[in-house]
Amino acid sequence: MRLPWDLRRWELVPEAGLVLGLGLFAVTEPSAAMSAFHSGRAVALMLVAGATWVIGRVVFVRFTRWRALRLVLFSAAALAILKAVVFPAYQNETVVEALPVRTAAVPMSVPVTTVPVPSVPAAPARLRSGSLHGINHRASGRAVLYRLPDGALSVGLEQIDIQPGPDYDVYVVPGAGRGDKVGGTRLDDLRGNRGTQYYAIPTGVAADEGAWTVLVWCQTFGVPVAAATPG
Repeated sequence: MRLPWDLRRWELVPEAGLVLGLGLFAVTEPSAAMSAFHSGRAVALMLVAGATWVIGRVVFVRFTRWRALRLVLFSAAALAILKAVVFPAYQNETVVEALPVRTAAVPMSVPVTTVPVPSVPAAPARLRSGSLHGINHRASGRAVLYRLPDGALSVGLEQIDIQPGPDYDVYVVPGAGRGDKVGGTRLDDLRGNRGTQYYAIPTGVAADEGAWTVLVWCQTFGVPVAAATPG
């Protein structure tokens, strides 16, 4: 059977690779794959990517006679899509950090000679903690809120094991049990989906007052990954 647009069957290797990779992801990680359909951002990205692919095929078939060049270009595009969407779902990264210890600042008006020098740094105060749970993803561990000796707040993601994926960020969001980042404050990229890490909370974010959710958010697809409400 003759293929449309004067394509040869071997030119469809990139499409076959995409179908295989995305299909494997859907079969092995169905919850994470379906979560993309709950996000307007993810659906829009898929529609734009699909339309761009089809338009690109039409343009290159009409204006490029070199079949090998078309194969190379679309194979590279398929690999880039799989690298951005599928490969991160199978790449674990473990990062283990120590809880930061920062001593309290000495007021400028106080003579240095009147300030006793402590023999050991003051320990951070553990304020509250909560279990981390996945949102359409696997997740375990704890989120712990600390006050450092200098008064700054820090949130620890301790002994976590979060299903890997692309472009995860850590937020603190006012309110308990939040699954969205509206009104939240971004702390940093998630440094590792496994291990223990600590994230500084900016001055002015009163995460020690009232209920707050620690949220791991996937920026690529605009979906929540994991959350905890320290209490």
